[in-house]
Amino acid sequence: MKPQNISPPRPAHSVNRDSPESVLTRENTRLRGDLLTLGRRFSHDLRTPLNCIGTACEALGDPAAATDSAEFVQSISDSVAEAAALVARISAVLMATAQPSPLQAVTMEEIVWGALQRLEPRIVKAGASVIRPDTWPAVSGVPGWLDLIWLNLVANSLQYAGAKPRIELGSSQEDGELRCWIRDSGQGVAPARRAGLFLPFDRLHELNAPRGYGLPIVHRLVELQGGRCGYEAEPAPGGTFFFTLPRSRPGADS
Repeated sequence: MKPQNISPPRPAHSVNRDSPESVLTRENTRLRGDLLTLGRRFSHDLRTPLNCIGTACEALGDPAAATDSAEFVQSISDSVAEAAALVARISAVLMATAQPSPLQAVTMEEIVWGALQRLEPRIVKAGASVIRPDTWPAVSGVPGWLDLIWLNLVANSLQYAGAKPRIELGSSQEDGELRCWIRDSGQGVAPARRAGLFLPFDRLHELNAPRGYGLPIVHRLVELQGGRCGYEAEPAPGGTFFFTLPRSRPGADS
């Protein structure tokens, strides 16, 4: 099955796509969408852990409440971690958009290894096995962004691939670009959900947007590096999530 970019298309404009006017229009649309996402979606999602913290603090401060303080302390700790993780993820993608970084020659083996090390507690808890190649082709990209891409893709597999999943990472060279992919032993994505998997970050405020931030963040960071991302249903049952990047260039910064 031929891989396809399932990211929703950008609105068409009457001017040339590469003209200064077209570029400015696209950037303004994107930034306005980011602001709407922050104002509606992000503020709503952040309110949940903050409310939990407030409730636990009120209970701890009530001398008449005969409760186990350890339970509320744990609730506060979990809520702080949830809020901090949410802020970190959103700020990372916004900084990437506001301050683009130049592409450079990247050692993908190190990026993948680092991402898996950070996810190791979750991998062990899930009883997952992760298979990856010993070597990767050279690629041009931004190391920090690639780390976030792999973190989100592997975390997505850990969340949806069921108990003791088998997760496989790999790459292939196609049409002058590097195609990186991840597959797992889960049940795959239902056809009705596939078109919205990589909804752009600046459209997360829409009512029909997916609830998770992971794949929209992947979409934005891949797009900023000149690549594309998508999902294909083969091999069954889990299918394949993929993203592409330009091959490493001799003149890339080191």
